[in-house]
Amino acid sequence: MNKRLQANEISLEVANATIKNDDAPPPGFVALPFRTGYMGQFGTLYFDEARGVIGTRVSERHLNNLDIAHGGMLATLADTAIGAAMIRAAGRERPAVTAHLGLDYLGSVRPGDWLEAHVALDKMGARLRFATCRLMVDERCVLKANATFAVLNPPA
Repeated sequence: MNKRLQANEISLEVANATIKNDDAPPPGFVALPFRTGYMGQFGTLYFDEARGVIGTRVSERHLNNLDIAHGGMLATLADTAIGAAMIRAAGRERPAVTAHLGLDYLGSVRPGDWLEAHVALDKMGARLRFATCRLMVDERCVLKANATFAVLNPPA
């Protein structure tokens, strides 16, 4: 069974990880720490701190029966990137969870594509937080996401 980490136990720092040659990110990206649970199955995520962008190399594990990236994989990346951007902006004292995620699929993503998540934080309220995310392959936007996150109350 996977050990569940509390929000304050997860490091905000990036870590070096072994990179396979076919998974190599563009310059400026470093591997994020390995996760357990659902995200542990996703594959390596990379972070470019200078640009605040999360990226990943699309591989066989991400494909649907049409041999393009599964829509759920794209949704997961957008949701994860938005949550990470909110943590970076607000810290971990008041974590937030996805209350709504609206998606527009604009194009397909192929195996080997480098996929980047570009997040804009629209409003960081005390109870609700709003953000948008664009998933990009080169200059092509393949997904637009709008999200509302609900700030969790402190434990009683």
